Amino acid sequence: MKQHFIFSALLWVILFTVETQAQVKIGYMNPTVVLSQLDEVAFVDQQIEQLVQERDTELMTKANQLQQDFVAYEEARSMLNEEARIIREEDLLARDQQLQEERENYLNEITQKRAQLLQPIIEKMDQVMAAVAQEKGLDLILNEATSYGDAIVFFSAEELNITQEVLSRMITSGNDSEN
Repeated sequence: MKQHFIFSALLWVILFTVETQAQVKIGYMNPTVVLSQLDEVAFVDQQIEQLVQERDTELMTKANQLQQDFVAYEEARSMLNEEARIIREEDLLARDQQLQEERENYLNEITQKRAQLLQPIIEKMDQVMAAVAQEKGLDLILNEATSYGDAIVFFSAEELNITQEVLSRMITSGNDSEN
């Protein structure tokens, strides 16, 4: 009986607490949709593509040279003494390792450069999002999906989706800054 009374009292406290708390107004948006439709992002993508092409050319030249040197080593291998073979193999392995490290550094450089170029655009989107949220009286804005495309918001009233409003303001403010 005592446990039943404690359970009832605890349930009453929880229900009373939930009723007295203010409702949180939640909106949602899809930043990927916004970013995919901005000219500034297209310009960033062009810059990154140019950097990728430059780095690919550099790496391809080094990889081709390494491949040629390896073929030459394979052809001359039978004529080399043990010591010369070991030296050439170590050289080829070291150059291959260096090429792999350069490739890794290159990928990191591309990622960092893209993040650096997108940072001001993302900050601007955050400001626009905050302004829209304040005007609509929203307490919280959710991302509609994960970075992998999995849904976070499965169902909601369309008027809570602020994606198009943020996008139109971003485009308008982008056009204003160009003039």
